[in-house]
Amino acid sequence: MRRTRRRVGATWLAWGTGVLSAGLAVAAVPLAAANGEGPAELVFNHHAIGIVTALGMAVLGALIASRRPGNPIGWLMVASSAFLGVFSFTQQYAPLAAREGLPGLGLASWLATWTNLPGIAITITFVFLLFPDGKLPSPRWRPVAWVTGAATVVPTAVLAVRAWPVRGPALAVESSGHPAVADAWQTGFSLVLALSVVALVAVVVRFRRSHGVERQQIKWFAYGAVIGIPLGLPAEVPFWGPILELVQPPLLFGGLAVGIFRYRLYDIDRLLNRTLVYGLLTVSLAAAYAAGVLVLGGMVSGGRSSSLVVAAVTLAVAAIFQPLRRAIQRGVDRRFNRRAYDAAATIEAFAVRLRQQVDADALTAELLAVVDHTVQPTRASLWLRPAREGAWAPGPGNDTEL
Repeated sequence: MRRTRRRVGATWLAWGTGVLSAGLAVAAVPLAAANGEGPAELVFNHHAIGIVTALGMAVLGALIASRRPGNPIGWLMVASSAFLGVFSFTQQYAPLAAREGLPGLGLASWLATWTNLPGIAITITFVFLLFPDGKLPSPRWRPVAWVTGAATVVPTAVLAVRAWPVRGPALAVESSGHPAVADAWQTGFSLVLALSVVALVAVVVRFRRSHGVERQQIKWFAYGAVIGIPLGLPAEVPFWGPILELVQPPLLFGGLAVGIFRYRLYDIDRLLNRTLVYGLLTVSLAAAYAAGVLVLGGMVSGGRSSSLVVAAVTLAVAAIFQPLRRAIQRGVDRRFNRRAYDAAATIEAFAVRLRQQVDADALTAELLAVVDHTVQPTRASLWLRPAREGAWAPGPGNDTEL
């Protein structure tokens, strides 16, 4: 009974905090509209990324904390969502309060100065260090965890202390760019970024030592991170940078959710294979199309665009699509999925011998050997039904178990 009560209490705490954090993040949108920021401005001013991250962390953190209460990752994500939700709300409320004379200006400007730093730190350091079971890769990583905790708490405390005396309209407008806190915020953020690289190394170390289910969990997380993290790097590039940045959180949270809840874990191998194949195929076809248009355009029409050249190159690209896809598939299987490649080669060789072999006993033994080599079952048997009366029938040597 006591355990049930604890679990119910943990569920209520997780979802209560998550709903509060998500509510604060959503409430930031109408406040931004009151400040003159439409949806496009929210994206291009990098305010939407904080709102989206707070929402994703709130929902996923509450799910993990309520269903896996023993895993600290859920509670860390709930805490991170609370910090980011408060930051998203106060970041919009503080300038509105300064302009309209609303209450709570001092508190809102103070909170908007430092609450984003612990939210970012927890997201990109501790979640990586503890994924997927909530434990460090080994006891040797404890100093890294302590340093990460200190790098999260100390700069946050310094920011909060420095911001308190200058809270008000000036801090509401400049926030972390205020001269009193700018250097402390930049130092803390730089430390967090450096430690996030160390946390990623922990994921790599854990993957190399893992096997079975844990390895598949890390693959899902790595899949989302490998695609999502590069999308956030060109965030300052005009127009496309902020848009690509918004794709990052769903990818990271998706991989993390599948890894922790173990939903269709073994589909990741097929997904990785298809991503590599069609990614390389797209790049190759795009390069061939561009080169064909440029080269043929220069030869035929003196560099000018020609509908005939474009049509010819399009037909050529369409013609090489399937052969190129098969070649890339073979190359990817040979390099990254050697077992499947060897199995396919074995089956193909057996199919060739099958057309030439007429001895049923030899075919039976060879078929069972191929099955054992490719599928590797714990048990296999073969039964052949005679085609007509007096034809060959299975005997003791033809019904075999492995």
